[in-house]
Amino acid sequence: MTVQKASFSAVARMILTAVYTFAAVIMQCSMFPHLRLFGVIPELVLCVIVCVSCFENEKFCCVLAVCAGFLLDTAGGDLYTFSPVIFLLAACLSIVISKRVFSRKLIPASISAAAALTAGAAKTYIILLGSGAPALPALLNTALPQLLYGAIIFMPVFLLTALHHRIFREKNDQVRKFAR
Repeated sequence: MTVQKASFSAVARMILTAVYTFAAVIMQCSMFPHLRLFGVIPELVLCVIVCVSCFENEKFCCVLAVCAGFLLDTAGGDLYTFSPVIFLLAACLSIVISKRVFSRKLIPASISAAAALTAGAAKTYIILLGSGAPALPALLNTALPQLLYGAIIFMPVFLLTALHHRIFREKNDQVRKFAR
């Protein structure tokens, strides 16, 4: 059994990815409630988790997804919204689709984002129904706008994640050239 030593660049990439994810949690809980579109807050953290899961190590992404979900639920003040479970499922779906099915990252990230954002909108819809909101207005005024807002947020998040991964991949390639 061989143990691989993680390169400094890989560790730095994972640390920065965690920092970006937790910054997204802070933004979603502090800044985004003031940037409501049709009364809903975008699922920025969910988009970040999906995008990161297409590029990073599987175990790291699953731990990051659960931690981000717990932080979001804690900082957001919602009781039992199941964000850790939804984020973990979104990360697992992204990992499976991107690593096992497609070689390009945009297609699996888009599929995973659509599924995750739909699950997030369904979660919001169920919470609203549980609190006594009428079904059709809850769907039209909250769940669907949340899904659309998430889709709008997804593309810039994906592009930034891809750029972040590419920068570190190029650094790893340069380090390997110098090591030879």
